[in-house]
Amino acid sequence: MENLLMRRMIGFAACLAIGCQVGVLDAAGPKTLSLDGYWNFVADPSNSITVDGLEKILNSRPIPVPSSWQADFDDLRDYAGAAWYWRKVALDRPEPGTAVLLRFGAVDYRAEVYVNGQKAGAHEGGYLPFEFDVAPLVRAGDNQIAVRVTDLGPKLEAVGDLRYAEIPHGKQNWYVQTSGFWQSVELEFRPAVRLGPVHISAAADGKFALSAKIVAPSNAGAAAVNLSAEIHDRDGKTVWQGAERLKPGETEAALAGQVTAPFLWDLASPALYTLEVKLSSGDEATTRFGFRSFESRGAKFYLNGRVLYLRGALDQDFYPETIYTPPSLEAIRDEMRKAKQLGLNLLRCHIKVPDPRYLEAADETGMLIWDEIPNWDKLTPASKARALETLGGMAERDWNHPALVLVSLLNESWGANLKEAPDRAWLKQSYEQAKKIVPWLVDDNSACCDNFHLATDLADYHLYNAIPDFTGDFDRYVEDLARRPGWLFSPYGDAAPRGDEPLMLSEFGNWGLPHLPEPRPWWFSRTFSNNPLTLPEGVEKRFADYRYATLFKDYDALADATEQHQFASLEYEIASLRSHPEIQGYAITEFTDINWEANGLMEMGRHPKVYAPELAKIQQDDLVAARAERRNFVEGEEASATVYFSHYSGQRIEGGLVRWQLEGTPLTGILPLPGMQRGTAAAVGKAEFTVPAAAAPSKHLLKLRVEVGGEVLAENVSDPTFYFYPAAPPEIPPPVSFHDPAGRLRRLVSAMREHEYQSPAGNETFPVLITSIFDDVAKRTLQAGGHVILLASDPQTIAPGLEIVPRSKDNLSGNWISSFLWVRKGSAPFKALGFDTLPGFETQAVTPEAVIQGVPPEEFNDVLSGIFYGWINSNVGTLVQAQAGKGRLVISTFTLASAYGDDPYATELLDAMVNLVVANSAPHYRIPL
Repeated sequence: MENLLMRRMIGFAACLAIGCQVGVLDAAGPKTLSLDGYWNFVADPSNSITVDGLEKILNSRPIPVPSSWQADFDDLRDYAGAAWYWRKVALDRPEPGTAVLLRFGAVDYRAEVYVNGQKAGAHEGGYLPFEFDVAPLVRAGDNQIAVRVTDLGPKLEAVGDLRYAEIPHGKQNWYVQTSGFWQSVELEFRPAVRLGPVHISAAADGKFALSAKIVAPSNAGAAAVNLSAEIHDRDGKTVWQGAERLKPGETEAALAGQVTAPFLWDLASPALYTLEVKLSSGDEATTRFGFRSFESRGAKFYLNGRVLYLRGALDQDFYPETIYTPPSLEAIRDEMRKAKQLGLNLLRCHIKVPDPRYLEAADETGMLIWDEIPNWDKLTPASKARALETLGGMAERDWNHPALVLVSLLNESWGANLKEAPDRAWLKQSYEQAKKIVPWLVDDNSACCDNFHLATDLADYHLYNAIPDFTGDFDRYVEDLARRPGWLFSPYGDAAPRGDEPLMLSEFGNWGLPHLPEPRPWWFSRTFSNNPLTLPEGVEKRFADYRYATLFKDYDALADATEQHQFASLEYEIASLRSHPEIQGYAITEFTDINWEANGLMEMGRHPKVYAPELAKIQQDDLVAARAERRNFVEGEEASATVYFSHYSGQRIEGGLVRWQLEGTPLTGILPLPGMQRGTAAAVGKAEFTVPAAAAPSKHLLKLRVEVGGEVLAENVSDPTFYFYPAAPPEIPPPVSFHDPAGRLRRLVSAMREHEYQSPAGNETFPVLITSIFDDVAKRTLQAGGHVILLASDPQTIAPGLEIVPRSKDNLSGNWISSFLWVRKGSAPFKALGFDTLPGFETQAVTPEAVIQGVPPEEFNDVLSGIFYGWINSNVGTLVQAQAGKGRLVISTFTLASAYGDDPYATELLDAMVNLVVANSAPHYRIPL
């Protein structure tokens, strides 16, 4: 924010200094003249401004280029419509036979370009470069360049023949629109007969083929053109030379050759070569490229012939101050270096064609890129044409980048209805067309929910689950995905699966709240689609109002705890994926936080979250992990975990072993690694042990280490963790009765009787009643001074405004906007059970299926456990104590009835709740009956 304010101050000063003729430049000398810097700008909501009237505009203001008007002007954050950019440029008269190319990197969305009041041309499309030869329009001295930009948005869905639903826009409508000159502008002086796109395809064996298009004006004559080309290695040495003579009228040259033993572009050593192409007209072009191969075969990915497990993250490619525009090339290099430090080898640039510098940085740092066509909203003839035009433009601009290996046509069928046969036919046909257009692998539709693939080079899917709440759901989906299920492809019989497409989970993830940026950014007060769970603003007030200061030192401590919780979830999910040899990659949602969405591995300012070193340990070519069906055990029980090893490195593993140790105990073991090929995963064996004596509940990590020849090849970090409990039942438990009209507690009654809970004898002053429904029986018991434990999962009203609400309603599952279960670990009933304020897998068997909604914030000291969502929103209870009538009420939505007696945590928790409800202390919170 400070940088943005500084830019504005500099622009204002520049405007004053030159009378609002922003950035007058002298173009004598260089062949390329950057027009980046400050331009005059004015919005034109009434569409009344003409190019002839620009100099009379009194309310113009300076705008930096490249940028968007949403990034630079608070009052235009949601503006859609027309706006004007203009500036003056001082030029010498071009030499005869010179093309003066006015080139725009990208302007969103429609641009009408004028030079000295005359129209040079128009362009539609917000992501790709375009240029006009303005030689006939420029003159010696001052030249005015003006551009009328028109962009649409959710608040302006149509302008003339343009429809927002039909234009590629990506996730601008999720976070913020981008309008105007969001990439660089330049003037280039070149011979009239000049080079167009120069493409080179270079393989890992050193063979290559290059093509160069020739652009010539109609009056260029019938002279032949000579083309020469050279390739230089990374040290500048010339390793190949070639030439071709083009006959008059020929517009494309094609050359081929081979470089002996080339340095390969690879992840650890991204060797780049330079291709120089020259024409006899005096024009020349330079491009960098790499020798490499990337392919899928046999359901696996291969880079340079080496099997590769893709460890990716979805990258929205938005920036805190500049939105769509990267701050600098060095900033992109820095974030990609950080990505590699986190163990990533792939970024999925999400439904956005990135700034060319993004791919340049990826080439330099050795980061694979998966790109995607920005989505539209409705499939029409216009949007179909724009989709393939965009794909063709991506291929033309980005062909030479070795980092780019994969492209998607659709994301989750956004912009198409795959239930309709014509839309499916279009997607299938588009895949075939794309294979002829681009040199990369093609994903027809990165699928989710009820959509699917038609024809594709990889079979990917998206899945979001709250972990550990719904680990079972996650594991079942992953196990099913590994079987290559029929639901991956169209159920209508019109798909063309090959059966060898690599399987990927290309979206999954969980939230971890960031430290709050200073000052608070503009987006802090905004929600997504009016969903209150997504509102950041007020997070500090909610922290105070809902008494989180009694749980955490301050907001930063809470944020750090959510980030550690995010890592524990990711470690579990990654281990689950990599235990299946059929699955060949994943992409975490997401690389960085973006506005209200806090599921990044880094904060939006590109600061890694607290678990960065730990994440790097598990995102490696080799991974060791273990899966345990149970986490909670009573002393003396037999426990085990199945150990898996995923092997993708070139390290020889013959004679290797997995050494395990149960942290905090003397229990250890050794498992020999099985014989396995590179590029697969296998079960190594079981770590089995007898649970040692436990005086109190305790927590123990099963530490795993793969050793080969005395060197450590892989380690786990925090999963799996076991929890041990004493075997002794509570001493003389209070008598307990049950009220269960619907029969939901039958199993619990039997289990508690086995744990020596007796029925009331009739002479108890304050019996304990456990009920599944808050009805007149429960209320009469409380009115009489009794003690009631309500085990609730069904919707019901406790009091006006206080309700039991299933987590299946109103995004309360926490699967998308993450939920964070918390407990008061220093207080009953969690005093002996509260391993962490944000519990881990110890609560897996008792995951709340419902929540207690409506407890006033001032009464949250009597919320003994609860859940918050996202930015401390929708604060609800899962265990609440209160006074009611003359009695005491404890309400719980933990699934205790089905787990008591089998799961030690459930057993200990309910036992502690019985003791709590009969304790002498009185809650402050009072519920009216």
